[in-house]
Amino acid sequence: MKVSMKKSLDEGHRVIINIPKKIINNSIKEEFIKISKTKNINGFRKGKIPIKFIQKKWGDSIYYDIFKKLMQKFFYEFLNKEKIKIIGTPQYYIHENKSTEKEHVEYSVTYEVYPIFQIDNIKNITAKKINVNVTNEDIKNNINQYKFKNFFWKIVNKPIKSNNRVTINYEVYDKTNIITKFNQKNFVFIISDNTLIPQLKYKIINHVINDIIFFQIKFHPLHPEQELQNKNITLKIKIIKIEVKEEKNTNSHSVMKQVDKDKINSINYIDVKNNINSQIHQITEQYLEDQIINQIVSRNIISIPPILFEQNKKILYEQYTQQYQKQNSNILEKKYHYNIDMQVKKKLCMQIILETIITNEKIFLDEKNIQSLINRISLNYNNPKEIINLYHKNEIFKNTIKNIELKNQAINFLKNRINIVEKNWTFNDFKNYKWDLNEELII
Repeated sequence: MKVSMKKSLDEGHRVIINIPKKIINNSIKEEFIKISKTKNINGFRKGKIPIKFIQKKWGDSIYYDIFKKLMQKFFYEFLNKEKIKIIGTPQYYIHENKSTEKEHVEYSVTYEVYPIFQIDNIKNITAKKINVNVTNEDIKNNINQYKFKNFFWKIVNKPIKSNNRVTINYEVYDKTNIITKFNQKNFVFIISDNTLIPQLKYKIINHVINDIIFFQIKFHPLHPEQELQNKNITLKIKIIKIEVKEEKNTNSHSVMKQVDKDKINSINYIDVKNNINSQIHQITEQYLEDQIINQIVSRNIISIPPILFEQNKKILYEQYTQQYQKQNSNILEKKYHYNIDMQVKKKLCMQIILETIITNEKIFLDEKNIQSLINRISLNYNNPKEIINLYHKNEIFKNTIKNIELKNQAINFLKNRINIVEKNWTFNDFKNYKWDLNEELII
């Protein structure tokens, strides 16, 4: 295998590799023979399919499949030989290879390596760990909050307040030009912690029916609606209806009381408690991790490779667009107005920091920890055994679990070396904290 390496500030690392044609031809021939012996085709006995027939029918697709596998194989052999650790997805480019006299086929790969990064002053980091005390009364109140209630929405002619249900019509303008395709009538939402941009709530609060409100918002350059990207859009909103939630009065109070009681009794108290504690643990641990990572980044310069950044940005944008279209989302949903660049930067900084720790501290997988992790994950599903079996059969799922375990060990390494200040909160403190604001923190 002939290899030549190049480095460009714009293109990242680039390697040119030559694969001998003899290896390609032998691999293709082996694949032809394998197909002739195993494939069922009408008109031919199994194992007696002529090689020429296979070559004519599937030759091109087999060639590219084989060549793709060989490109990956030779590239990773090169990485292992040179002891190069890449980050992100390598990009493969097949060269023209017009000359029939050459004994090899040439291709190139563009890739990025992990940036040289040293974590300094870990012991000087201080982070806040939230401990939430959930009482039996908290659990009961939570169950009561979601128990069966006979309520209705009552139309009122009062200023809009939090938790009201509001119906609006809105029109969308780019400067003075109306974009009718995004106009919406009778759009209904509840004024509370919802999925819409907060500007909408703050603009219409205290307004009354038939009020008309204008407000401007700049759409993100990667908003799923390309027509709105990076534009200052004006919304003209008309308040159509305001409603408050009220419980129905009934003469059969004792019957309703019994229905409520039966409904509560059908809810497993232990399950609710475990679910609440699990969610609290997940949110507070993520909060602690975010503090640690943010402080490490603020103390250390992390140079994110440009190609890697653009790759991840493209992937995130495609995910957002697919989700937006699949869920028929509204243009004002706040998750499509977050700064994608900052989300990508945060994700990659986390990845680089953790990989640096795993490498420098020589962190290895512990089979007992992996089994414990997959067992805990399986408990979140109706059929835990199915998830455990999937782990043993599916290599992609198995690698995902292993990566999670490596990340957990790296995070624990950091937690054991920083200063942690514990804060004790009540369940109400936890519920009332604006966790969503942390989603927009900029590193």
